[in-house]
Amino acid sequence: MKRILEFKFPFYRFAGLDLCNCYASIYLFLQGVIADNTDYYCQAMTEKSCNDCWKCADSLQEKSERLNQMFGMIFDGRWTTQRDSWTGEKTKIQKELTGKYSDFDVKTMQEMDFLTGFTGYNYNKITKGLKESVISSIDASNPVIAKLKIGEIFRVIIGYDGDMLVEPDYRPADNAPDTNNPTSYDEIEYLYVFGKKIPQRYSFLDVLKAMENVMGSDFAEGIWYDIKHNVFSGNACDLSVLEVKKRFSRFYDLMDMMPNRGHSIRLPFGDKDLLKGLGVDVCKYRELVDVIENQGHLLHERGYMLMAISTCIINLSQNDADNFPWDKLGLVNAAEQIFELLIDCDMQVLLAIKKAIRQGESIKVYLDIC
Repeated sequence: MKRILEFKFPFYRFAGLDLCNCYASIYLFLQGVIADNTDYYCQAMTEKSCNDCWKCADSLQEKSERLNQMFGMIFDGRWTTQRDSWTGEKTKIQKELTGKYSDFDVKTMQEMDFLTGFTGYNYNKITKGLKESVISSIDASNPVIAKLKIGEIFRVIIGYDGDMLVEPDYRPADNAPDTNNPTSYDEIEYLYVFGKKIPQRYSFLDVLKAMENVMGSDFAEGIWYDIKHNVFSGNACDLSVLEVKKRFSRFYDLMDMMPNRGHSIRLPFGDKDLLKGLGVDVCKYRELVDVIENQGHLLHERGYMLMAISTCIINLSQNDADNFPWDKLGLVNAAEQIFELLIDCDMQVLLAIKKAIRQGESIKVYLDIC
């Protein structure tokens, strides 16, 4: 017996084969998502690293990236809503999330429950009769997710050929396995098989509440203002060149993540079709979508600006023991003003999220009363 599904749904190129990456690819398949751009060259598919050529724009690869960022915002926001402390110690919310998801099995169970509940698909976890379950699912035209016994690794099964399993081309995902050496049944701990479309058990409001939980905690803890104090307190011209360079070296490390985080937070909100497919009333949330898309773009650009200014300060050819030169003070002042604008970006996003949650909850209460 042999059957192989026509599966051409890519995996996110900057992630390994975790549950979110595998489920995003399967979700695109189950939804029958199509894209305008289907024929492009990707050097990351030829064992080279991604060079940000963006030839994959408007492709399923971009859809996969947007889904992964949306799913990431649900669980921890590491690449979107989280902000890092000046000291490098975990923030309050990072400690909370680390504790919540410290047990891999519990984390996986919660992730699968939310992902399927949010996207509206039934699923079953299979620990026995693996071969029979794979054949039944593939014959029903549904791919399968397999959890391997070793490590926190998943695989996607798109077909079978006798006792052999067939997997998709995982490239350009990080550490993509060689599909010429497919996974065997003996390597599998359990399977996730998917059924029919069902009503959503979780809504877009739940996603927004997860975002608010992270961003609200960081503002309440004063993460941004602690960074501002440590970088910009005092008159730079009264400080040594070494001290200013030391401050901006740490500042650069923190800003290094901001372009990616700004880019990642705006991606899902810029795809109206993707949001509609996830049950989001785009018209009702138009203000929220516009704010996050616009402010995410500004976070991206202002992050790069601050990295550039920091680099200029760090590379100044000055005696470290001298006071910071007054004719270079403009670099510090510019960085401070741009940083304040960057803080405002996050604040605008958080306020828009809070407003949308209140709006959504008010509508829900009204509908429940009616």
